[in-house]
Amino acid sequence: MARALLRLGGLLIVASVVYLAGAQILAGQPDKALFRNIAVAGALCVALGLVLSMAGRGMAALVGRFCPRCGRRVARGRVYCDDHLQETINEYRDQHRNRGT
Repeated sequence: MARALLRLGGLLIVASVVYLAGAQILAGQPDKALFRNIAVAGALCVALGLVLSMAGRGMAALVGRFCPRCGRRVARGRVYCDDHLQETINEYRDQHRNRGT
């Protein structure tokens, strides 16, 4: 969602500048209220996208630090605690070994 808002905001800002230049060339005088509305909408989308991006990273740091099997805290970048990591690897190997035969 944050990426989409950032892209939309950037697109709106670029569109407002293109409108300003195009209207100046074609009509002689652009509608300043329309230009301002498009630029403000683009700036709001970019700002909201940045806020959501930072909030998403903050939530990911807080939420994902517990083993899903036992609930103990795990080291950064890990999914399972050491005990359950080995169990998960063994279960995965057993499942793939049984599929082959």
